[in-house]
Formats: sequence, structure tokens, C-alpha cells
Amino acid sequence: MDLVAGLSGLKTASDLTTRLREALKNREVKLDEVVARIIEIQDLISDGRTALIDAQEDIIKRTAEIGKLNEELKRLTASLDLSERVIFHDHANWKRLDGDVEEGPFCPSCWADRKLRRPQINDVHSGIVHFVCTEHKTPYHFSVPERLVKIGDLASYKQGSASFYSEPRGGGPDDWMR
Repeated sequence: MDLVAGLSGLKTASDLTTRLREALKNREVKLDEVVARIIEIQDLISDGRTALIDAQEDIIKRTAEIGKLNEELKRLTASLDLSERVIFHDHANWKRLDGDVEEGPFCPSCWADRKLRRPQINDVHSGIVHFVCTEHKTPYHFSVPERLVKIGDLASYKQGSASFYSEPRGGGPDDWMR
């Protein structure tokens, strides 16, 4: 609206200037009329300039808003794409990749907040991988068949092998007490 008003005022000032110039050429106008027209032209130019400055500020503000909306649209589109790719089976969430490939497992409880978080492996026993997600007030435990887990070497987590959860076998700080 300010842009239209500004341009309209400047066009009117230009038209008045052209008519005044013609009247001065033909000596059809008195000096006090010339002064009055010049003041009117100055007012139109000033009003047009103010309206254009307001329009420019409005354009800058709207451009920033459009940028924010575009970023929000990108975020929502990515979230929608992710939502379409996340599936639940075998007690966990999985992200479908191209083809029939699935990435995961991801904590099913975290997905309630639309977050894909990889849990920690707790142990592996009888063909089942036991996971724990510590992103919650109380750790969230779930299990997945070992055949589905494609995360590194699971041997160190299997019962009977040395792992983080097994008892120390000597050499620890309390070894002198045995």
C-alpha cells in the first residue's frame, strides 16, 4: 500500500512539474502561483519519499518473515519425510533407507518426541540383543533379534566373554584383597 501511495505521489509531482514548466515557458502563470505549485510539488515528493521508505521497511520485514517461513517449511518437510521412513517392528524403530535397507535400531520411546536416538547395547544372549536408552528419567530397555542388528561386533557383549558388565578378573584396584 505504501509503495503504491509513494509512486502515485511521485507521479503526481512529476505531472505538476511538467505542467508548471510548460506554463512558465508560455508565461501564463504568476510568481505566487509558481511558488504555491513548487510547495505542492515538494510536499508530494516528501510524502512519496516517506511512503517509499515505509514500503522498503515493510519489504525488509516481510522478506525476513518469508525466510523464517521457508526454514520452517524445510524443517517440517524433513520431519514429514522422516516420519514416512520410520517404521516399528521387532520391539524397535527402524529408518527405511533406499531399497529394502533399514537403519537402526532406534529407541521406540524417544520416537514419541520425534527423535531418533540410538540406544546402547546392554548385552547379547540367546540370539537377542538387549538395548538400553539412557535419555529418559528411568532407562528404557528393549530387545531386538540379533539377526537384525548390523552395528559392529557384538561378540564382546555376549555372555561368557569379557565385557563391561562382567566381573573383574584381577589386576583391578582391589586385587590386593583377594
